[in-house]
Amino acid sequence: SGVRDRIRRRRPSGNTRCDVVEGRMGVADAARAFGLADDDTIYRAIGAMEAQEIATRVLSADLAYGSTIMSTSDAAGLWRQFVALFDGQDVEFFSNAAAIPNSWTPATPATFDTGVLVMGEARTGCLWIEDED
Repeated sequence: SGVRDRIRRRRPSGNTRCDVVEGRMGVADAARAFGLADDDTIYRAIGAMEAQEIATRVLSADLAYGSTIMSTSDAAGLWRQFVALFDGQDVEFFSNAAAIPNSWTPATPATFDTGVLVMGEARTGCLWIEDED
């Protein structure tokens, strides 16, 4: 879809995993579908508000150095467009970001990686950023 390409274009540094696959699946299967570690202890359920905060942060700033990539309002807009791909579905969100700011459990071999898995009734999505220092 257009929003996935826009996100990858606007977040060219590091590796941006942004896609949607059809089907409902568990967390480990969803992670595996997008090339992330499939140990479900890495991921915790988060609310929609925290999902937006995490997605906005990883889109707008470099994970290693914190340098600005795009405005937080642009990043939040891209996230809203991505989540709109799940309109009409009950969705759950999962992330490897810990409740403690700036801490996470790695889901890739990258130095820094954080993102959100979107688990819908009929499709599953991933917005995940990997950066190196």
